[in-house]
Amino acid sequence: MNLQMMSAANTLNQLQKKVDIISNNIANVNTTGYKRNEATFQDLLTQNIKNQPHAVKEAGRETPYGLRVGFGARIGQTTMRYEQGVPQATGRDLDFMIEGEGFWFRTARTWVDETGNARREEYFTRNGSFHLQPTSQQANAPLRLVTHTGLPVLNNNGQEIRIPANMNHIEMQSDGTLRAVDQSTGEAMNIQLGIAKINRHDLLEAVGEGQFRLTVNQAQLVADGGVVLNPNQGSYGLKQGVLEMSNVDLTQEMTELMVAQRLMQFQSRAISMADDMMGLANSIRG
Repeated sequence: MNLQMMSAANTLNQLQKKVDIISNNIANVNTTGYKRNEATFQDLLTQNIKNQPHAVKEAGRETPYGLRVGFGARIGQTTMRYEQGVPQATGRDLDFMIEGEGFWFRTARTWVDETGNARREEYFTRNGSFHLQPTSQQANAPLRLVTHTGLPVLNNNGQEIRIPANMNHIEMQSDGTLRAVDQSTGEAMNIQLGIAKINRHDLLEAVGEGQFRLTVNQAQLVADGGVVLNPNQGSYGLKQGVLEMSNVDLTQEMTELMVAQRLMQFQSRAISMADDMMGLANSIRG
């Protein structure tokens, strides 16, 4: 394979990955709390080819000596964009939205490892579609607040939010505190949602279903200021009956898709032209 074919084939392969990223963004345009991805490209290695071995014969040359040939481009980085998504009113009491970029609901995943020990890892999400789930099959078992995938939502102390079974009506106070109420007796209890301010978004890793985890030790990040647990409530807002939709701009994604497809056409044409030139060279008779 000659250099022209190699360069075009390498770039064509990477452009297909960009199309896959754009397609994933478009598919999640209506996914609650989804954050779009974008890809940036960089050049592959280049080499300097000098067809004239005798530099002295290049006297008076004004252009650079030699021909710089590249091997195409590749995706240098895939970046997740964390801008605020569009709010959508639902009117549902257990739907919540955080107003402010960089703030996340705290959830947790627990499991038993291969040695039989219980493990727990804290997750973060912008999807505030919560539900009340009984903690056991017993009558009047306490309820716990969970995400749409069943992960428990944490309070400001990092513990699961549990309320008595009779307090199944939740209202939001003006200061962002949740108030669970027994509508028959008026009995109530206050709940403080666990919120985290993440200043190092580059350390977040998507684990699916709108959930993210930190790739380094959380305690270390808290000590370094990369993560702030229970930030000042004046720096963010909470809305009840509203969900944050994805931050995907469909117009922008379709434009990026058309540009990528056009570039793929150029690279395909380059391969075709290289094949035609090799055919002509092979057909020349001495």
